[in-house]
Order: sequence, then C-alpha cells, then structure tokens
Amino acid sequence: MKSIEQSVQLDKVGEHEYSAQLTPDWALWSPAGGFLTSLMMNAAGLETDFPQPISFGCQFLRRATFNTVTLRVQSLRRGRRTEALRVDMFQAKDLIATAQVWVGQGASDGMQHDDTGPQELPDPEALPKYAEIYPDDPMPPFFDRFDHRPIDPVLRGDETAHPAVLRGFYRFLPAILPDNAFVDAARAMVLIDTFSWLATYPAHPGDGPSPWIAPNLDFYYRFHRASLGDAWLFMENRADLAEGGLIAVAGDIRNQNGDLLVRGASQLICLPRPV
Repeated sequence: MKSIEQSVQLDKVGEHEYSAQLTPDWALWSPAGGFLTSLMMNAAGLETDFPQPISFGCQFLRRATFNTVTLRVQSLRRGRRTEALRVDMFQAKDLIATAQVWVGQGASDGMQHDDTGPQELPDPEALPKYAEIYPDDPMPPFFDRFDHRPIDPVLRGDETAHPAVLRGFYRFLPAILPDNAFVDAARAMVLIDTFSWLATYPAHPGDGPSPWIAPNLDFYYRFHRASLGDAWLFMENRADLAEGGLIAVAGDIRNQNGDLLVRGASQLICLPRPV
C-alpha cells in the first residue's frame, strides 16, 4: 500500500502541466473526491514558491474514471505575501474539476486570538478500532488506508435517529508523515471529503445500504495550522441540514492536543442509489 505522499505524486508533462493515473486504490463510488482535490493541491504546491496553503475552493463538474488525468495550473495573482492559483483537472478533453487555491508565506506578524479551543480529546490509542466495534461490517478497501478509532459510535441495530455527526481519530497507513505542507493538507482533504456523506448515517438508521448516494458538488477548505508531525488526526464531520435534495456538511480537523488545524464545508446532492 502506498503512503498518501506517494499516492499524490505527479508527473510533469509540460509547462505548468502535470498528469496522474487514477486507480481503484482510492475508490468509493468512483475516484474519491478528496483524493482528486489532493492531486490538485499538490499541483498548486509544485507551481508556487510560497510554502503554505491558505485556502482551497473546488467545483466538481464531472465524475472521474479510473484513467489518466491532466492538471493545468495558472497563477492568477502573485503578491509579496500571497499568490492565487487556478488548477483545472481534465480527462481527455473533459473538465472534471476546477479549483482556486490561495497560498502564502506562512507565519507572519498580525493580530492573534483563538476562540476555537483547544478541545479536550481522549487518547486515540485507548479507543477501540472500527473493526472491533463493527466486526461484521464489511468496508471497501479504501478504508484500509486508515487506522480509524470512532468516538461515540452508533451501534448497529440502534433504530434511534441521532444527530448527523461523526467524530473520531484517524491515522493514515502506512504511517509515514509528509514533510511538505501541500501533501500534508491532502490528509485533511481526504478525511473531510470521505466522511461528509457518512456523517448522515446516524440520522437515518436502517439495515443495509442507504437508498441514496450524495456526491459532492463542491468543497471549500481553510488551512489554519499545518499538521506536520501529527500521526493521529481528530475529525468531526457534521451533516446538520438535509433538505430539498441537498445536504450541508462541515468538518473540522484537530491534532491530538485539540488544536484546530483545518476546516472544510460542502454541499452534497442526493441521488437515488443506482440498482
């Protein structure tokens, strides 16, 4: 199994242009949206001299397939402290996704306050693994990429509707920590994207798969602090409004100390599950 750092590596194929091969290793219904955005983030990092991602906004336009993608990067504005880039992802002539990325110089002088915490969190090593809580719950191979330790899991057979929230610790496998802030950002992007839909499950208990699927229309991330050096990441994903065929999702990533690292938000569109 490749590490996340190995998986998001790109081949340079032209000026401001890169390629990657999408494989079922990162598959959910199709190539996972969080993995696609991770490739786009890495392309932005390869095209800028600034060391720190600040924000990332993406529109998903078409479903990708397991084939080659081409990524084209354009610098929209460069200043002394920040740069805005556009990253477009293509398969053949089809535009799959487009993103706008702000990057910057990292730590600098400015006003300081923090009303986000930190939160008091349990020791992830003391929590049971997902497979121990749900031993008869088969999961796609995609989920073998995490050591997943849920907090307050909803047990199977519980027919009570609970708040649409998922909380837990995640450690990517193999546990090789990135040394690049743009690749490091990929861990948060994969987690918040992947578990945005799964956060709806506690609110809609039932046996078997949901009759719905909910692809992401977009995603927006804010990167407040890097998680370099943190093997365990805490995630809380909230799908607190589903109405009119849309689901609003927001997620936070924190380190083991409970410090906020990344925030993300998305709109999902409800579609009947294909039969």
